[in-house]
Formats: sequence, structure tokens, C-alpha cells
Amino acid sequence: MAALTIENVKKSYGSTQVLKGINIDIEKGEFLVLIGPSGCGKSTMMNSIAGLETITEGRILIGGEDVTHANPKDRDIAMVFQSYALYPNMTVRQNISFGLEVRKMPKAEREIQVDKVAKLLQLELLLDRKPAQLSGGQRQRVAMGRAIAREPKIYLFDEPLSNLDAKLRVEMRAEIKKLHQRLGTTIVYVTHDQVEAMTLADRIAVMRDGTLQQLATPQEIYDRPVNVFVAGFMGSPPMNFITAKIESETLLSIETKGETYHLPITQGKALASYIGKEVTLGIRPEMITEPLAHKAALDYVKVLNLTPLLTEAMGADTMVLTQFGDMELKCRVNPSYLVEVNKPCEFMFDMSKAVFFDPETEELI
Repeated sequence: MAALTIENVKKSYGSTQVLKGINIDIEKGEFLVLIGPSGCGKSTMMNSIAGLETITEGRILIGGEDVTHANPKDRDIAMVFQSYALYPNMTVRQNISFGLEVRKMPKAEREIQVDKVAKLLQLELLLDRKPAQLSGGQRQRVAMGRAIAREPKIYLFDEPLSNLDAKLRVEMRAEIKKLHQRLGTTIVYVTHDQVEAMTLADRIAVMRDGTLQQLATPQEIYDRPVNVFVAGFMGSPPMNFITAKIESETLLSIETKGETYHLPITQGKALASYIGKEVTLGIRPEMITEPLAHKAALDYVKVLNLTPLLTEAMGADTMVLTQFGDMELKCRVNPSYLVEVNKPCEFMFDMSKAVFFDPETEELI
């Protein structure tokens, strides 16, 4: 395994700039997830690391060695694709060992390596089957096994789970996480799925329109998103955004449909320069919930009446879309809290983890 440095990387196709100066330092053994909406440049960044794309400007270093202009075969990386890319006429054993054979590893050593990888990925009973005889999850494990067998410096995963059904995605996500913990390898993983990013990553790089928006741990990104885009993109369902006015270091007001509502503030000092001004309040659905007796007297809690528009039972909790004046808010409540559509009821606003953004720059205050 090796560290990876992406230094001011730019990529253009004619006059269209796809990567606009990406800087990321990935530590040895780190699991980094690149995430963003379609067209943000994450797959282009992945292909640039692999050497499948020639960058326009900047440098890429693997283990301190500049590989910017090196051929893919000379970068000592292994890639797992979304489409598996298995050889249909080869058995599982042959698929896993093919890369080793190309590198002229002696047959005896190849067999030992294949057996080791097969045991690691629980493929021992499938070694003599061909891809057509395997399920989607099994094929994905074979694709991973082919990459692992080479023992490269860096593993690249390009949306490897997007072709799998929901249950299998959850299982394979756990397998990839366990695999990383066992091998301690450096992994760069591309996805558009926030849940995958949050559960797998040591750090997440959020991209948008070819730029890096935020690079941080999953919890940091969830709790302290640097701007409105990251706040709205990371999290399912996304964060609620409300236009509010800062009245004092301890109070804000919300005007909607001729009514004024007040909520407490816990980050007063940071907002001191915004007193008398409007800000964008960001509050996640789980912070708007049923009234809780043990929080009722806390100074960062306020109970307001909202009108439920629809409910979505999720099992462990219930998502409720509510009407608050002229805006709609997503709330997350316990299934035991019974709400009726179009009948106003109480919801508790927990402001302890609320965040605030400048309405002009959309940056975190």
C-alpha cells in the first residue's frame, strides 16, 4: 500500500474544464470516498489516478513517486469496475489469476495466492464456475478478488455496487469494509450514494462541477457542512433550509404567512455580526421530532405546531413531511408518535446541532 497525492489536478476536453484544480492528500491505508452528483468529475478523477485519462495540468504521486505521465500498467494500481469486467470464457480461478499470469508469477505461487484470496472472499466453492453461473454479488467478489490477488499499492473502486439490489448492496458494503480492515490497504472509492460514503469512508471528498467542496470525516461533513450544497447533498433525506433573522445572540425569528415564530440559538457568538440580518438556518429531519419530556426544559429546544402532509413508515422511525407556513419541512419521529395528515400537531425543534449559512455566499457561518 502507498500514500496518494493529487496536486492541483486539472482536466479539460477542449474548452470544457472537467477538473478545476483538485488537491487531495490520501494517507497510506486510508479509505477515501469521492462523491458528488452525476457530471461532477469524480469518475474522471478516478480514471486520472488510474492513468486512463491524461490530465491537463498538475501532478499525481503514488508513494511519493510522480506517476503523472506513467502508463496504467506502471502505476501498480488495481481497479474494480461497476460492470465487473470478468472474462466470460474463464473460470473464477482463471479470472483471479489472470493478472498474476500476465505479470509472469510462477504457477505454484499463483495457486497459493488464488487460494488465499478465495478464502478471504468466501469463493472456495466457486473456483471452477464461470461468471454466467454466478450471482451479481458473487461476480462482484470475483472482480474484487482479481484486484486483491495482485497486491497493488492502491485499489480503485468505481461505483462497484450500483448494479446490485438493495439487500446485496448492504452485504457487499460490509464485505468491502471488513476487507479494508483486514488488508489495511489504500482505497479510493467513487460513488453517488451518500449511505455508502458515510458507512465506508475514513474521509469523504465531496465534489461539484469539477471542484472539491469539502474533504473531511463523514461525521464532520454531516455535522458541519461547509456550504449549502454539501449540507443538502449529504444526508437522506436532506437537510431542511429555512430563511431566518438573527434577533440576538440567543434568539432567531422566522416569518412565514404573516406569522412570526422564535427559536433559540446556541451558537450566539459566531452569529454576533449577523444580528438584525437574515441567514439560512439548516436543521436535519432528526432534529425536528416528537416532543420529548426529558428535553422539554432545555434552553435549545422549542415546540411548534406543524401540519403533517404525508407520512413514510421506515420501520425504526417515520418520516413526516409537514407544512410550516409557506414552506415544507421533513421531520423524523418515533413510529409510536401518531400523527394525522392535515391535522396540526406538536413537533420539537432541537437546535443544538443547527447550522447557519450566509444567504449570499451560501458558506457556513
